[in-house]
Amino acid sequence: MSLDEADLIGLYRVMIRIRVFENAVRRLAKEGKMPARFGLYTGQEAVATGVSAHLGPRDQIGSTHRPLGHLIAKGCDLNRLMAELCGKATGFNKGKAGPYHLFDPSVGALGANGVVGGSVPMTAGYALADQLRADGCVSVSYFGEGGSNQGGVQETLNLAACWKLPVVFVCENSSPEVQRMLGHEIDYPQLSVDRVSLRAANYGMPGSTHDGWDVLEVYEAAGEAIKRAREGGGPTLLEFKVHQLEGNLEGRIEANEKERVWCPIELFKAKLSKDGVLTSKIDEKIREDEAAAVQRAIDYAMSSPEPELDEAYTDVFAEGDR
Repeated sequence: MSLDEADLIGLYRVMIRIRVFENAVRRLAKEGKMPARFGLYTGQEAVATGVSAHLGPRDQIGSTHRPLGHLIAKGCDLNRLMAELCGKATGFNKGKAGPYHLFDPSVGALGANGVVGGSVPMTAGYALADQLRADGCVSVSYFGEGGSNQGGVQETLNLAACWKLPVVFVCENSSPEVQRMLGHEIDYPQLSVDRVSLRAANYGMPGSTHDGWDVLEVYEAAGEAIKRAREGGGPTLLEFKVHQLEGNLEGRIEANEKERVWCPIELFKAKLSKDGVLTSKIDEKIREDEAAAVQRAIDYAMSSPEPELDEAYTDVFAEGDR
């Protein structure tokens, strides 16, 4: 799949957008301006960017407890996203979802999820609806290596293969095995296989493992899988090895120089600069543009009203309401 210079710059811009937005979130959280803790995506930007480059607004994704990169790459409005994270009435979900249950149906972002692996069965449901409508749409289900061990995830892989659903399963693997490969001494194995993608064969679907810090490798692998799903070929299990530069939550100190070797943004910047695609002037302009957009989102969120107290009783459904 060939990419022209505009496409390459577009991928770089999206990764910068995710990083700038998350850095702002980290700062606001430390300042006490956000009411919840966050699972951050820093270091994984290449995966969401490379995958979403093949998706349109009507294609749907199911996310995880680190959803910001997925939603931003899918094209959600930064103003409303920031407002939601700040618990404001102007957020996507009127301030009720917070960071772990974000939804933006307008761009097909149908669910972050605080339950490990929890969005995977739901994403298969989105794919089943697409299949029944024959609308040519594809769903993408994100989960981590821990989620890959959940029973519901394994059952979903089997069902998706049986029904040849138009879905791509994307496992972002930051397991101890990957961390040891990156030079970290961690010893609490949680996988019975060397690669999560090996499990695909058990369900009769293609599976492959790739470097999640290489956006072009992500783009190529995701493009093939999404094309296959869109054309009726059924699901694929993609595994991307990733490194969370800032750890799982917002409180960790800044990444050290050894970890920065694996930064997907710096790696892609070096390649684009070497190839003559990215100049320092273009890079500076991209970063200025994205910083300005994120600042507008912060200003929007900070000036937005808090939800009224009686909003706690709206858009909430119990079993007895059916």
